[in-house]
Amino acid sequence: MLVELVVANLVIVERAVLAPGEGLTVITGETGAGKSLLLDALDLVTGARARPGLVGRWGDAAVVTACFQVDQAVSSRLAEESGVDIADGQVILRRRVSEGGRSQAWVNDVPVTLTVLRTAADLLVDIHAQHEPIRLADPMVQMQLLDAFGGLGGLCAEYRQVHDQVTSTERELQALRAGGQESLRELDYLQFQLREFEELDPKQGELAALEARYAALSAIDEERDLAASLVDQIQDGDGAVLGVLQRLGRRLERVHDQRLREASVSLAQGIESLRDAALQASHLIDGVGVDPGELEGLTLRIDGWNALLRKHGPDESAVLAAWERIAGRVRGLAGLDERVTALDLSLRDLQARRNDLGGRLAAARRTAFARLATEVHGHLAELGMPKAQISLHESPSESPTALGLVRQAVHVCTNPGQPSGSIRDIASGGEAARLMLALSAALAAMDGMPVIVYDEVDSGVGGRLGGVIGAKLAHLAQGRTVIAVTHTPQLAACGTVHYRVAKLQGEDLTTVMVEQLAPPQRLEEVAEMLGGGPSALAQAGNLLAPSGGSQSQPSAKPRRRKDGAHL
Repeated sequence: MLVELVVANLVIVERAVLAPGEGLTVITGETGAGKSLLLDALDLVTGARARPGLVGRWGDAAVVTACFQVDQAVSSRLAEESGVDIADGQVILRRRVSEGGRSQAWVNDVPVTLTVLRTAADLLVDIHAQHEPIRLADPMVQMQLLDAFGGLGGLCAEYRQVHDQVTSTERELQALRAGGQESLRELDYLQFQLREFEELDPKQGELAALEARYAALSAIDEERDLAASLVDQIQDGDGAVLGVLQRLGRRLERVHDQRLREASVSLAQGIESLRDAALQASHLIDGVGVDPGELEGLTLRIDGWNALLRKHGPDESAVLAAWERIAGRVRGLAGLDERVTALDLSLRDLQARRNDLGGRLAAARRTAFARLATEVHGHLAELGMPKAQISLHESPSESPTALGLVRQAVHVCTNPGQPSGSIRDIASGGEAARLMLALSAALAAMDGMPVIVYDEVDSGVGGRLGGVIGAKLAHLAQGRTVIAVTHTPQLAACGTVHYRVAKLQGEDLTTVMVEQLAPPQRLEEVAEMLGGGPSALAQAGNLLAPSGGSQSQPSAKPRRRKDGAHL
C-alpha cells in the first residue's frame, strides 16, 4: 500500500502530503482545481519523462517522494529487479527534477537510474489515466492473470522452460549448420595453435624461472670469457704484459743509478701480482663451465614462450587461459557432426514436449476463462454494461511463443451484433474503464499490485453506476491502496479516505491546497458535488452513512471550509 505521498514545489503545488494507506482513497475538486497535478506527481515518481515547466516558484527543483509498505513477495522481487535492499517491506521512491531539466532518482535513498526507478515502480503502482491504453489490454498481462486465476502457474512455467530450451537448441543448430565449412576452417587453424601449445607444454610460473636460469648461466659464461682474456693479456698472448715487464726488469738490474734500481724492485713486485692475477683467472677457467646444450635448451623454451605471448599475451595467465579455451573449442568442433546429430534428436524431443504442454496449457486457459468470463459478465452487468461480452480469441501463430502455441487474448463485444475485438480497439473511453474495472474486480485476488490509481474511471456514467463503481473499487482496495480521482459523489462517498483539491488564486500567486476531509467537511464536499442545498446535505448523509460518515444535519446553508491547512 501507499503509506505517504509528498509533493513539493510542483508547478503550483507548494507542498502537499497525502497518507492514503489501505483502502479506497478518493480525490475530489472542481474541474481545473489541480487534481491532475497529483497524477503528474505519481507519474514523476514512477519514472515518467519530466516535461518542461514542472518546477514551481518555491525552490530550484520539484521533488516527489512516495513511501510504500509491501509484502515479502513484492520485497523480494523489488530487491532482485532493482538491486536495492528492501528492509521490513518499506520502499521509498524519490524523484527530483531541477529547473534545468536534470532528473535524479532514488530507491530507499540509493541513487538509481530512471530505468531502475521504472522497474521498481512497475511492481508497485498501476496508473489508469484517461484516454491511455490500459494494462489489462496487453495479451501478455491477460494471460499472466488468467494463469493465476486458473492456478496454471506450474504448467505455464514448465511450458516456458521447454520453449526456452527449444529456442536455444534451434539457435545452436542453426549456427552449427550455417557455419559448417567455416567451422572446419576454424578447426584446422585451432589445431595448429593447439600443437604449438602442446609442443611447448607451458606451465604456470615457468617463464620467470627460465629467464632467471638463463641470466645466471649467461653471467657465468661471460665471466669465464673475461678470465680467459685476462690470462691471455697477462702471460699467454702475443705481446703479453708479463713478458714485456720481465725483459725491462732484467735490464733494470744492471743499471748504476740508485733510483732505477729501486724502480726495479717495485717492478718485480708488480710482476708477482700479475702472476697471481693470471693464476686466479686460470683457476676460474678450469673450475667453471656452462653446458652449451642447457643454454641452448633454455633459449629455445624462452623463444617458444615469447612466441605464445605475442599471440595470446600479455602474461603467463593469459597464455594458459588461451590454451584451455582453444583446447575446449577444438574438442567442440572435433565432434561437430556428432553434436549436430545429437542436437537434432534433442530438438525433436523438446518440440514434441512443447507441443504437448502447449496444447494442455491452451485447453486449461479455455476452461479457466469460462469461469472468469462468468464473473466478469456479472460485474459488467452491475456496471451498466449487461450486453457486453468478453471472449477468448484464438488465432494461429506463425511459430510458438513464450505465451503458447496459439495466440490467445481477451476480446470484447460491447454492442450485440457487432464484431468483437481487443479492448483497446473496440471499447470507448468509459467502456474501457468499466471493462478494466470488471476484470480488476474478478482478478483482484490474483493481481498483487500494491497501489492502483484510477483517473475518473466513472467518466460518462450516472450517479447509480457511480455508487456501483465505488463499491467495486472499495472491494478491490482490500489489502492494497486504491486511489480514485472522481467527480461523482456516489463514488466519493465509498472512500475510506477523502482528499479535496482546491485552487487558490491571489493577485499575483496561484497555489493548490490539498486537504484531508474530516467527516463534517466530507459531508459538505459530497453535498456540493450533488448540487448543494439542504436536500443535497440529506442525500450526502445517506450516501456516507454506510461508510461511517456523519449523519448529522448541518445548517441549511452549507459552506466550504477555507481554513484548511495549506499543504
